[in-house]
Amino acid sequence: MSIDRRLLFNVDWVMVTATMFLAAIGVAMILSATSQSPRLAGLYLKQLYLIGLGLLGLVLSLFVDYRRVADRAPLLYMGALAALSYVIVFGPRIAGTRRWILLGSFQLQPSELAKLVAALIVAKLFAEYRVESLGLRDLAGPATSVALLAVLIAAEPDLGTAFCLVPVFLSVAFLAGLRLKSLLALLFALAVVGGLGWQFALKDYQKTRVYTFLNPKVDPKGAGYQKIQSEIAVGSGGLLGKGYRQGSQAQLGYLPARHTDFIFSVLAEEMGFVGVVVVLGLYLLLLWRMLEAAQLARDRVGAFLVAGIASTFAFQVVYNVAMVAGLVPVKGLPLPLMSYGGSSLLSSFLGLGLILNVRMRRFAN
Repeated sequence: MSIDRRLLFNVDWVMVTATMFLAAIGVAMILSATSQSPRLAGLYLKQLYLIGLGLLGLVLSLFVDYRRVADRAPLLYMGALAALSYVIVFGPRIAGTRRWILLGSFQLQPSELAKLVAALIVAKLFAEYRVESLGLRDLAGPATSVALLAVLIAAEPDLGTAFCLVPVFLSVAFLAGLRLKSLLALLFALAVVGGLGWQFALKDYQKTRVYTFLNPKVDPKGAGYQKIQSEIAVGSGGLLGKGYRQGSQAQLGYLPARHTDFIFSVLAEEMGFVGVVVVLGLYLLLLWRMLEAAQLARDRVGAFLVAGIASTFAFQVVYNVAMVAGLVPVKGLPLPLMSYGGSSLLSSFLGLGLILNVRMRRFAN
């Protein structure tokens, strides 16, 4: 397996640099968040190892033309369905959920990789349409494909990751030429499904998260505890923060999930407003380069693939930051590139690798 050296000149090194800065900041925050806990000590070293694996995956993803990967999207899609079904039936139950496949000491979460598969299958299906505008009937195939993945992920249960597939579908459908009338009808249908899901599908603990979001004092020591402690951490950071490894909420253990979903709370408390602006600036830089890659793509499937990956990446960043600030209900959504977790990190690096793949081949024959 080889790669044309001329393609290396088209690699977006700005994106690569921003990615590595965010990953490095994530390691530093994980070290700070876990330094006072003997049970969690050493996780930052494992995160460094996982970053190495992620970089390997990113590099390998550059070797195969993204068009060949898209051509194999149906096969990858079937593999994703099989993996998600296996997890639901045979996966170990951890914290009341079945989300992982145990591979030795590594826990693989298929739902994270399913986001990339969703972007691939949607890009391929929409790219095959040769019309300028799409109606609801044209959405049947792509919508069913994404919905099936979402249903299996929600059954684990993992509503946060399942909802990440919605922006993938909507962004690509919009680029493919979805008519405004059809878009409004689709949004109405999603609202109806959401209402029915609230009434018949959501479990009591999931509804409690929404209730405590609206009023965390309803259960300040239970479901509302995470939200309250995160708001305290974010609000106490001030302009310059309390200093590295000096944040009381993280160092004294008041903030649960501080090295995973709430790593941004640790950053806000210890690095303050300045640190938050720097990190958000790096994420904005990444998203800008992603959008530019979509604009520069040489074909529809490349543009659609980048749009799908970029939309779910942006959704996770926005939701996670809003979550730690107490603006949206708490969901198990990690912050891409910064939160501790191998599957999320691997998915992020592979997704960025595919975007780099599209950009570097914009002049290829």
